Amino acid sequence: MRRRTVPLTERRTREVKLPRADANFLLAHARHLIDVVPTFEPRTYRLTPRGYVGFLDGPTTRFVIGPKFPWPNVRMLLGLSAETGAASADPTVPDGGLLAVLATAFAERLEAVVRTGLVAGYGEAQTVSPFLRGKLRTADQMRDAAARAFPDQFHIDEPVFDLHTPWNRVPKATAGALLRHDLPAAIRRRVEAAVSPLAVLPDGRLGEADLAAALAEPRAASYRPLLDLCRLLLDGLACADPLGAGSGAFLVDLGRAFEWYLTDSLVRAFEPLSEWRVEAQPTFALGRVQFQPDILIRTNGVPRTVLDAKWKTATLDPTDLHQVLAYAALTGAERVALVYPGKFDERTHFTTPDGRVRVSVYRLRVTGPAEELARSVAKLARSVRKR
Repeated sequence: MRRRTVPLTERRTREVKLPRADANFLLAHARHLIDVVPTFEPRTYRLTPRGYVGFLDGPTTRFVIGPKFPWPNVRMLLGLSAETGAASADPTVPDGGLLAVLATAFAERLEAVVRTGLVAGYGEAQTVSPFLRGKLRTADQMRDAAARAFPDQFHIDEPVFDLHTPWNRVPKATAGALLRHDLPAAIRRRVEAAVSPLAVLPDGRLGEADLAAALAEPRAASYRPLLDLCRLLLDGLACADPLGAGSGAFLVDLGRAFEWYLTDSLVRAFEPLSEWRVEAQPTFALGRVQFQPDILIRTNGVPRTVLDAKWKTATLDPTDLHQVLAYAALTGAERVALVYPGKFDERTHFTTPDGRVRVSVYRLRVTGPAEELARSVAKLARSVRKR
């Protein structure tokens, strides 16, 4: 079905005439993605995309959401600057769309992993053998014994060393999800060729535990850039699920992308300093409730600063302030910070009335050349280290 295309820009309002079916679709399924406000004009609505870029298919309309800042900086935010280069200040999505760009980057990273060498690992395989080895599957063996007086085979789980590992299953599943979507023919062929060395792995759905296990595996350190991109792609493709039967979508949450960019940048900034450690989303329990601040920075193992990334204008929101102050009480950190995106660097500091907690509000630069962005992160890291 050929759909009409409506271009939108993240966080910017546009008045659009929509068929009733598309308006009802947005109101029923996509309120968390696009804010829809009726106007006094018949079938005319004010559409304001929230913090996502990508596309979303309604019954007769495709809504394409572009970023409000230059596309090269979107790539840097998503960790793609090394692969794609470019100097255009055009904020619109490039030819082929965001999904095609990320699919190309996925093929490049998978090809690099294959060139380096796929990493096998130990696992368990279910098999039937005339010899007892490994671990006996008791229930299967008893069923066999009930069917035959003298079973001559053992149902066992035996250790194997092969490619059936989480860090190989994740790229295989990501490639399968990509190939189920509409990609330009050349990119489709490249993804198919890149994933062919993993053809021995079965197709299947992944759980969050598979991705967590893959990212935590030291033997798969060379896979990390590929796995990070798999996480981004799988999250974006999962946006199609809650939007209604037959709908298509690929949407990148820029809030999460900003959080990952900030975390990875600070990890690199503090890596040479042995007494400092950056933790991403550590878990703290309060009764039955679990809290996960975006970033916790420790000095010699002691909580020093909690940072919370906010993809919105740098207007101090009381709700955001309550959140980071709760993190201070929970972690024991003496400093908390809210980090917002911006076109230039800015920082403000103040303390709570009892003088126990210092609160900082940072604006981190996300537009401009890569060198300027790196300097902005370095300034933030120096400010965090100050006594």
